[in-house]
Amino acid sequence: MRNLLSNFQERVLALKSEAAFDYLALANELSRKGFRVISFGIGQPDFDTPDFIKEEAKKALDEGFTGYVEAPGIPELRETVAEYVNGFTGSDVRPEEVIILPGAKPGIFFSALCFIGKGDEVIIPDPSFPVYESVVKHAGGKPVFVKLREENNFSLSPEDVQEVLSDRTKMIILNNPHNPTGSLMDPKDLKGILNLAKEKGIIVLSDEIYDRYVYEGNFVSVLSDPDWRDYVIYVNGFSKTFSMTGWRLGYVIARREVIERMSVIALNTFSCTPGFIQRAGVVALKGPREVIEDRIREFKRRRDVIYNLLKSIPGVKVVKPRGAFYIFPNVKEILDRVKLTTEDLALNILKEVKVVTLPGTAFPDRGGEGYLRLSFATNVENIKEGIARIKEYVESILSST
Repeated sequence: MRNLLSNFQERVLALKSEAAFDYLALANELSRKGFRVISFGIGQPDFDTPDFIKEEAKKALDEGFTGYVEAPGIPELRETVAEYVNGFTGSDVRPEEVIILPGAKPGIFFSALCFIGKGDEVIIPDPSFPVYESVVKHAGGKPVFVKLREENNFSLSPEDVQEVLSDRTKMIILNNPHNPTGSLMDPKDLKGILNLAKEKGIIVLSDEIYDRYVYEGNFVSVLSDPDWRDYVIYVNGFSKTFSMTGWRLGYVIARREVIERMSVIALNTFSCTPGFIQRAGVVALKGPREVIEDRIREFKRRRDVIYNLLKSIPGVKVVKPRGAFYIFPNVKEILDRVKLTTEDLALNILKEVKVVTLPGTAFPDRGGEGYLRLSFATNVENIKEGIARIKEYVESILSST
């Protein structure tokens, strides 16, 4: 007799977990046992949501704004998103080209459901955010990984993409600034990839959730291309910029017909994104910029601190990230000398010195082999103590070889 578990569909089994949350659970377990754990794991700003945003959500609740709202989002937020994005990117987005979603992840998922079918190939940078691979496989597509090279500052180039193009290529996924490496795409490389996509009729799915976290260089959005409506799906959200990870508020921008179809998917899955949270989103985008700018300056300071400290650890090489809040040190020399895998090293650092790092292999193919990802979304004191613990551990294991 077949039981419930034997009936799982292959498309569901294709979905994977996220290592960041797995390591978070391990860290929490150690914390419950009384250990002081320092986490460079999960990608979540350590600052609270600004008060003016929280106050608007409370006000909306007090006013009884708790019922169903329009599936693609309340008109005021769609209009505000369009204005905000146009001001930032120089684009010409219209409100009807915006859908509001419970986080940015549904936008990635909806894009795969809309456009990826069995056998379609999707080009994904390697390493990359694990969700990209999961949703492509869930939709029946085939991930085609392009290794990001340390010597190229982990930036994707048109030549990298050209090498793996085939007649089955349906989509290219971009993440700029990039998780997990903290790289920022060179504007020339971005333009070259966009031109290649237009020439070949390939969809570009661009995840720009870290667009405000830029420390050096020029950030250019895919929406700066006047032809974006022909081939671009743009994903963004409130989690990182406004410290609203738990609010689950994001959006997709695409041509009107795509948004209409995604709105039907929304109706069939979650009906609508909570209205009182959308009200808070309006205020976030229209509110004062100073608090956000101050936080970005603090993240840059943290970036400089962790970069300089990591360079002092024997066996570690590191590229200075230009965006996001991640750093991706090369630990291959350490692994070679002590005969450990990347996963072994990350777990040992957690168990032995109670510091959370993530193995580069969690992102999600083999391009992260020999690297660790550290999030510097924590205060400078934690950064100094955490890196000191890692350094002491590395020096101890190297001295024993």
